[in-house]
Amino acid sequence: MKASLLAKWQTFRSLTPSLKALIVLSFIVALGSYMVTPFIGVLMVEGVGLDIRVAGVLVAVATFIQFGGSILGGVVVDRLGLKETMVASLALRTAGLVLLGIALRVPWVAYPAVVLVAAGPALYLPANKAYIITSVSDELRPLFLAVSSAALNAGMGLGPLLAALLMDADPAVLLVSAAVLFALITAAHQFTMKPVPGRPVVPASAGAGAATGRAGRGGRHALRSALRPMLFTALAFYLYFFFQSFIGLYAASTSGIHALGWIMLTNCAMVVLLQPPLADRIARAPFRPLLVVSFALMAAGMGVMYLRGTPSLLLGTALFTLGEVFLFLRCDLELVDRVPGNPAFAFGVQRLTAGIGGLLAGVVGGFLFAHFQDAGEPESFWLAVAAQCLLAALMAAALGGGRHARTHRERGADPELEAVR
Repeated sequence: MKASLLAKWQTFRSLTPSLKALIVLSFIVALGSYMVTPFIGVLMVEGVGLDIRVAGVLVAVATFIQFGGSILGGVVVDRLGLKETMVASLALRTAGLVLLGIALRVPWVAYPAVVLVAAGPALYLPANKAYIITSVSDELRPLFLAVSSAALNAGMGLGPLLAALLMDADPAVLLVSAAVLFALITAAHQFTMKPVPGRPVVPASAGAGAATGRAGRGGRHALRSALRPMLFTALAFYLYFFFQSFIGLYAASTSGIHALGWIMLTNCAMVVLLQPPLADRIARAPFRPLLVVSFALMAAGMGVMYLRGTPSLLLGTALFTLGEVFLFLRCDLELVDRVPGNPAFAFGVQRLTAGIGGLLAGVVGGFLFAHFQDAGEPESFWLAVAAQCLLAALMAAALGGGRHARTHRERGADPELEAVR
């Protein structure tokens, strides 16, 4: 174990300055984002003065833009490059935060402000992950995608805590602080990172004919083979957003709002602590059993939440998060593997499926939660979610397939693929 940790530490030390900077900046970006994102609805209603229904629609549209708009990430990256796309997206978010501050005095400015705030991460996150993919060897992909996820989750966990202090003072202070932070983050990306092309460069020795032939034969097959991980990514996010969107309402009504902080801390901390050490094993595991086990763990977590009480909520969160740790990293790796040569597009597809899953979870979950709350049995909501998790596990057993993401050593056995890479 010590030898493994030492080897990973040496790997970190050998990284390029650009990649080291990006890992640190990923945490700061998530910290800054989650200083604002969880409070958008509150800011729209209490700060700007919008009707709660209008604010709800605006937040729903912004959420879909934030996720669904990522499908454009591959196109933008091809034109601008990875670093330039990240810098442009951060500039968009900075501008959106400035406009949000103005909207506290001029309410109509809230509409373009929220769109810009959502458009920033839509372009940033696919480019961020693609930069990592193109900067490390295939063997190191699982580890550094897990490290990136850990950095983002650490920021997600700490951002709302910091924002709560600033919100108590004045919403304008929160927005000004976030805008200044994102301006500094934008400058840091510009001056600490070197440009990287959006796609891996084809070596001249491979020949244009080989590359064209490979693309022609493999392109359509790659997209078809990506449908399975796309389906399960959408399912995973659909189930995840039941937890993300409704745990606050449930915790507030049954255990008190203070329990929500511990629940979210448990969720984020487990991803941070478990995913990087388990990354290699997650990458090597057969796809179908991993899917089944992950969805079964999610079902168990939701079932435990039915028991009520803070201890049950924390245990349920831990089980659910364990499934999340396995599932999201593996789906990322599968998409990158099955859409070779265009990681920004692969991660854009991943974000689009997340947006679709989140949108469906919001619609279905809203009706389900209201139904069980009106019936005086809000805890039964989690049994309904658990049943859907079990259904997903059955789908995975039937449709999961046997293929798994390949390691660098396995790719080396395919000289034609290596030539194109």
